Amino acid sequence: MLILTRRPGERVVIGDEILVTVMGVSGHTVRLGIAAPQGVPIYREEIWLAVKEENRAAAEATPDALPAEPPAPSGASAPATSDAAAETSTGAPVEDSPPGS
Repeated sequence: MLILTRRPGERVVIGDEILVTVMGVSGHTVRLGIAAPQGVPIYREEIWLAVKEENRAAAEATPDALPAEPPAPSGASAPATSDAAAETSTGAPVEDSPPGS
């Protein structure tokens, strides 16, 4: 692992096409700006790990563990359920926006 020290406004170049800029530092929080080609996916690690786990769980699911009906199209209202809050397949609460955004 390469460890660098950068100040706000300073940059790191990765390869020929990725530029990481330190936007600011506040306490233990560092804000980064990342410029990369549109085809390069960029994720926060916790989101990437959650997606990876959901994909693994979906790949291992048996047909009888899948819902009987496909989900409603985006924008359509879902029928009311008796559950008080939505949950992911891992039981974690569903959030409207990613953490820290």
